[in-house]
Amino acid sequence: MVRREDFIPEVIWTRGSDGFFLVPVRRQDDPDRWTALCRSDEGIATQVDDGEDRYGGKGVMPTSSSSAPWVMARMLDLLDLRDGMAVLEVGTGTGYNAALLAERTPAGAVTSIEIDPAIAEQARTALDQVGLPVTVVVGDGEAGVPDRAPFDRIIVTASVARVPYAWVEQTRPGGRIVLPFTSEFGGALLTLTVADGAGCGRFDREAGFMPLRGQRPDPPAWRHGDPDIRTTDRELRAPFDDPAAGFAVNTRMPGCALGRLVEGGAAPTLLLSHAPSGSWASLRSEPDRHEIAQHGPRRLWDELEAAYDWWDGLGRPGCDRFGLTVTPEGQTFWCDQPDQTIPTPCRADADGEAS
Repeated sequence: MVRREDFIPEVIWTRGSDGFFLVPVRRQDDPDRWTALCRSDEGIATQVDDGEDRYGGKGVMPTSSSSAPWVMARMLDLLDLRDGMAVLEVGTGTGYNAALLAERTPAGAVTSIEIDPAIAEQARTALDQVGLPVTVVVGDGEAGVPDRAPFDRIIVTASVARVPYAWVEQTRPGGRIVLPFTSEFGGALLTLTVADGAGCGRFDREAGFMPLRGQRPDPPAWRHGDPDIRTTDRELRAPFDDPAAGFAVNTRMPGCALGRLVEGGAAPTLLLSHAPSGSWASLRSEPDRHEIAQHGPRRLWDELEAAYDWWDGLGRPGCDRFGLTVTPEGQTFWCDQPDQTIPTPCRADADGEAS
């Protein structure tokens, strides 16, 4: 049985005392702490800022990690892997998850694709040392590995907001794709079953992962231009604070970003934006009034209120009542059944025009 610590690099990263920067934990300097983190049930950041030293030995953005063992176990359960299957892992990382896959299908074939050459090489070395046969490919995981397709199973270890159709194309009919789906509102695990050229399936439970490099969110469009302002008695904060509400709202407002701005001692100003259309909205609360500002072709706060009321009217379902269908034309959210599709009240085309 493979051990997680056999795949973790000598330097890992944890949140520093200032609560902002990530700081290194070196095995040679603090072996007890390094080992304790490896044997914990938490995720471990193994790379920051794409491997570049931009902040004098500290980091800001985790860009590769070893996922928390509990979520790895859940994803492997959802994958329902059988001996002899061909498996594709998107996002090799440390190689530990690929090793678990290889253990579970000794007569099969495990392929893992990693976009970062240095991370891929480290994973190859670790896999060789434990003697597990995994083919590690350097490339963009969104494209899959067509030369080794079709696959019986695909498992993705970085989150996506748009499921690439290439993954559906490279999965055998009846095969499964397990992935973390995410948005600024929150994320959940998703299992798709492939049939008739489409992937369709239900969300499982909330989970957070760092995004695929090609799907990192665009910089938000905060507070530019001359907004329309109105006051309201309604202080709608639930989509920002409640993961279930946020997940449901995202099915109606995909591609939107959330933020908070702390101004003095007042309650945080809540921010909502849609970068492609340049639209943004905010809620600023004071003791005796709430002010909503909106700018751009989309009335984002009006959309947010409508989406929340829709979710509330459904009885506030959790993410496990929602699902997704992926076809060559794109992806569609649904609630309870695939034919109960969720309309998006407004979307933006490539030029950023509202439609």
